[in-house]
Amino acid sequence: PIVIIAMVEPPGSMKSMLRLLLLLPVMVGRAHTVDPKVASFLITGESRDTISVSLPKRRAKCTFDYVAGQPVHEKKQVKEGSQIKVEDVVHRLSGQCASGQSGYWTYEVCIEGTIRQYHGADSYMLGRFNRVEGKTLKFDNGLPCDPPSNPMLRKVDVSLACSDNMGLQLISEPSTCVYTMTLLTPEVCADSSFPKLMSSPGGAGGPKPDDGHEDWVLQVREMESGEVVCTAFSTEQKLAGSRLSFSSFSLNLQADEDGERKVANPTMKARAMGRVPLSSSEVSTARSMISHGKDFNGKLGYVEVAGMISTSGGDGATEAAASSTGSAARGGWFT
Repeated sequence: PIVIIAMVEPPGSMKSMLRLLLLLPVMVGRAHTVDPKVASFLITGESRDTISVSLPKRRAKCTFDYVAGQPVHEKKQVKEGSQIKVEDVVHRLSGQCASGQSGYWTYEVCIEGTIRQYHGADSYMLGRFNRVEGKTLKFDNGLPCDPPSNPMLRKVDVSLACSDNMGLQLISEPSTCVYTMTLLTPEVCADSSFPKLMSSPGGAGGPKPDDGHEDWVLQVREMESGEVVCTAFSTEQKLAGSRLSFSSFSLNLQADEDGERKVANPTMKARAMGRVPLSSSEVSTARSMISHGKDFNGKLGYVEVAGMISTSGGDGATEAAASSTGSAARGGWFT
């Protein structure tokens, strides 16, 4: 039976109680979702676990198995006086992002990815990583400067400096739509030829404090085409980049186990931060599962498996469900 309670502008305390009663079905009991075509789970605070979300109506289950922990930006013991190759630094930092503020704008650089300038909803792509030239990272082919009067494409030169934390400083625009900035990183501190700059964690131009904590979302969704898409991704995508290093991971899209349904024509992809795709040697694929490969370096920001599920069999239930095994996953459902 459904009971409808009608109230006319209840007092403050009564409002709070009514709001709590309406939220109870979401906070306790079975997993809850408004849309039977989407199920999501927020993974918080666990270093290893096996999490599943499912769409029983489609008899499809998405499972994320992972081991993660130490921050990617770990400090390394490097012999003083070393000569460091910028190309090696770029390779080690690939996919990581750093940000800094200069006046009205915030700037974000993703190594071997893109550089953007943003404030609120306004965002401009200043350049894509092109090459290393000496000790400078060259980002070219940004958005046009001021078409049609000035169609020149924006570009950025990024130099490197030693610091205990990652961040961006000394951001300037010496000429119209030509930018320069300095990326702070501990990766170059062993080479005295690189300047040393002080970072200010949490302040303008400095990185946010890195406590190693990061939330991830596991989601399974049925598209209008009937395709089922299984994804796991970091909630830090728009911030300074992933703070976790993964020892292993796997994402598996499964149909029911009775043999009546199967995943057809599966497609898979995985990216580090900055939308940098993982190479074929960094991942391993089998049927409808993608996992870490022999050259995986621990940097992961997004992983996806998609495919068509055969439609034979009954309809099943319409609500979404989730399960967690291994260490207790502290998370919540949302749509």
